[in-house]
This record gives sequence, C-alpha cells and structure tokens, in this order.
Amino acid sequence: MTIRSIEAFPFRLPPRRDFKWAGLQVDLGGFVAVRVTTEDGIIGYGEATPLPDWGGDFGRRSGETLATVTGMINDIFAPALVGADPCAVTAARAKMDALVVGNSYAKCAVDIALHDVWGKAVGQPVYRLLGGAVRASVPIAHMVGLMPEGDAIDEAVGAIADGVTTLQIKGGVDAERDIRLIGALRRELGAGVVLRLDANQGYGHAKPAARIVARLVDAGVDLVEQPTIGLDFMAEVTRASAVPIVADESCWDIADALEVTRRRAADCISIYLAKAGGFVGARKVAAIAEAQAMPCDINGSIESAIGNAANMHFVLANPAVSLASVIPISAGAGRHPCHIAGRYYEDDVIADAFEVRDGAVLPLDRPGLGIDVDESRLDQYRCG
Repeated sequence: MTIRSIEAFPFRLPPRRDFKWAGLQVDLGGFVAVRVTTEDGIIGYGEATPLPDWGGDFGRRSGETLATVTGMINDIFAPALVGADPCAVTAARAKMDALVVGNSYAKCAVDIALHDVWGKAVGQPVYRLLGGAVRASVPIAHMVGLMPEGDAIDEAVGAIADGVTTLQIKGGVDAERDIRLIGALRRELGAGVVLRLDANQGYGHAKPAARIVARLVDAGVDLVEQPTIGLDFMAEVTRASAVPIVADESCWDIADALEVTRRRAADCISIYLAKAGGFVGARKVAAIAEAQAMPCDINGSIESAIGNAANMHFVLANPAVSLASVIPISAGAGRHPCHIAGRYYEDDVIADAFEVRDGAVLPLDRPGLGIDVDESRLDQYRCG
C-alpha cells in the first residue's frame, strides 16, 4: 500500500460564541484539513488548527497560519511522501523533519491523516495502534474564554449543568478579575468542581506571579496553567505554589519536556498533538511525563471533529493523561448532546455527535479515527 495523493485546504466553522484567551488575536474556527488517499482507495483525514500569534516561550516557536500550513503540506510534504507507505508513520515524521525545521502544526495534520489510513487499513481504531485503551472514556474540561464576569459565570454554570466537572477558566489579562471570578465560581459551584485557571503567560515576573497564584489558591483554584513566561520564572512559581502548576506554552516537544522536568518548572504538562507535531512526537512527551509521575491533559486550539477524534484516541491510550482534557464535543448542526459543555461550534464536519456519558466522551471504536467525515460539509465550509 502506498500514498497516491496528499491534499491540504483551509476551512472555517461557525462558532457558538466568541471564545478568546490572553494573546489570541485571531478569530477561533479556522482549520486546515488534510486528505491522504492511497493507491487502493483508502482515505485518511488530518487537521491542523494553526495560530499565527502563538509560539511558545519568548517567541521561540514560529506561529503558523492557514496559508503556511496549507502551502507547507501541498508544496513540501506531499511531493516527498507520495509513493511512501502510509503506515510507516515514524519514517514519515523523520522525512518531514529532514525537509523542514519546525512547522509542527503542518506535520501534525499529516501525521493524523496517516494514522487514520493505518487504522482503516488494518481495521482498528487508532487508540489500539497506540497500545490500546487504558481508560474507558475521556473526561472533558470545558473552556470558559475571556469574557465579562457575569457571562463567564453563566457559561461555567451551564457547562456544569451538562455534566462536566472540570473547568478551564481563561485569565491572565487582569489578575484581580481572575481572583474575583475564581472566588465567585467556587461559591456558586461548590467543592466538587475542578477549577483550572489558565493565565496564558499573563502574570509577568515570577514574584508577582507567585503572589497572584497564592491569592487564587485562597479564592479556591485547583490548578494554575502557565502563569508566567519562561522556565526560570515558572520554576519559582511552582516551588512557591500550594496547587499544581501546568506547563503549556513552555512545553512543546520531548526536548522541552526534558527541560521542564530537569528544572522542576511545573507539576503537570499540557500536551498538544500540534505542538509535538502529531502522535509520533506527542507520545514522546507523554513518556517523559509518565516517567516523572507528572499528570497531563490533552489540549489544543478548539479543533474540529478531525482533530478532536485524534485527541480522543491519544487520551484513551496514554496513562499519563489523567487530567480532564479541553477537547470539544463534536456534532453536526442541531445534534449536539450538550447545551454548553464542549460546544464551541454550531456545526462540524461530521453529522453524528460524539457520545457523552457523565461528562466524558466514549471511545470512537470504528477503524482509524472512528468518524465519518462529511465531504459536503467540508466543501460548504472550505475557504480556500
């Protein structure tokens, strides 16, 4: 079996509401779809959700765009991979690394599509290719974006009513607002809900960041994600914090994960398939975290059904991913099982909804990614 063609193109989904976080300058809902077709007609799908204004600590990672990801895949990766074995996913990643430095989102999209082909070729869901399930379902954390405090409380209360028990609260722009909001949510929701404040590097130098984290703890926070920029500052905050600190922007790949653990810069790691360049790279990050007994979640940039399915399979197969993950619950228009929780878009590129039980998404047990991509929806939302 060999690859006959690889095609990438951008598309956009309609958001349910405006979701923002600290530093985000673009509108949510832009994606690059990848379609890999083999000589015997198997089609695999991948996705990237690039952000031009998001690049890790001190801008050391280049932000990617819909145009750069599309061009990189169509012009560089596709010619190099056509004719190759689509199931040789590690070799494909090595070839992409040899061709281009960085561009992890573009590599991720191809990597996901190859895993989808591989699973379909052998009749197995991707999580079984990754070693098999270590849990029965995937607990979901709902992201509450930067919005007025009253709106944030309504969003949070609605998500909890839908059955989730973990919230990721976006902050980092106004610390006093964040402290007030966490306190209000703790009073409103009680002790049974996990509140995770994501500052997206917004709290500045280590000393003021540590003071802010201490006040968030007093207000009732359970975890704080990426309170500041850089591993040195993060390590100071982590040492001073009474609650776990989660590394996100500071940890992209295995080299970053080794550095985070060496410096003891965080207690947990937020893994993105995109940051690590796909399943191949993300598994290495998870292995480092597992060896250091560091809990992880899977996060991202609020993907469409293709990326969400990939994230689901990764969580199912990785013991280190024990925190509730910010993974949207995908569904076609009018079919979403929740009013608020996991619902970021009004439509998606699949018709049927992910199945949810007790705030967790159940496994996608069909071959490959386990979803039926609706080509008519991809055409409807295609934007280039």
